[in-house]
Amino acid sequence: MTEIEKETGMTDAECEYWDEYFTNDDNPVHLGPNLMKLGIKPGSTHKYLPLLKELDRDVLEYLCNQAAATHKTGMQVINDLIREKLAVTV
Repeated sequence: MTEIEKETGMTDAECEYWDEYFTNDDNPVHLGPNLMKLGIKPGSTHKYLPLLKELDRDVLEYLCNQAAATHKTGMQVINDLIREKLAVTV
């Protein structure tokens, strides 16, 4: 049994198949934005995800409502709000 099989329970061929499937741009499954293309380095998200868990319930509800109303993701709504604040302070 290879290390990959021990870690994933899949063969090397299965891992390669799924890697190709999920990284192919023609794939109908969208897992979210490519963080690397957004400039977020691997391993750095652990610093930011705990911040999102600390959001107040009403803030989270606002984000969800704004995201639904504007057809954006919650993160896009956060980005817009922060850009507005930055524009005011400049």
